[in-house]
Amino acid sequence: MDRRQTRAFEEFAAESGAELLRIAILLTPDWHTAEDVYQETLQRLAARWSKVANPKAFCRRVMHNIVVDQTRARARRPHELRLFDSGERIDPCSADPQHAVEVWPSLRAALDSLTVQQRTVLVLRYLDDRSEAEVAALLGISVGTVKSTTSRAIARLRHFPGLAAVFTTTDIML
Repeated sequence: MDRRQTRAFEEFAAESGAELLRIAILLTPDWHTAEDVYQETLQRLAARWSKVANPKAFCRRVMHNIVVDQTRARARRPHELRLFDSGERIDPCSADPQHAVEVWPSLRAALDSLTVQQRTVLVLRYLDDRSEAEVAALLGISVGTVKSTTSRAIARLRHFPGLAAVFTTTDIML
């Protein structure tokens, strides 16, 4: 990359960094994995910066692919004892820090109960405020698949213990 391209990449990373990290946090099982996914996404973007027309769309697709690859790799490995960190960090972009602290464990557990595709579709549809057509194009699936995946994910969340209190204060009614 030349200086102009390097500067443009750095500006993009600074401008979109918090948004991309928030998406990574919601797509992955823990904070550290999210940071790794975020960093790997930026590395892949930097390597292809001059060829990428829409950097945000590229990053979302790369994050999804990385999470799917990691999930498949974990499934092939023998099961390990998973230790839960009781001091898990919260979403840094939350408007109300106290509410985020109260809600985070339930939300994290609910998202972890979804498949990678369900989690990705919900994050893109509701966090990133994308249309069904945009999500389908980003993930390379049909609009019908986006609709059915969203429906199944919301049905699963509806029956998840502890989420009733989470969504009573939001616009999304499950």
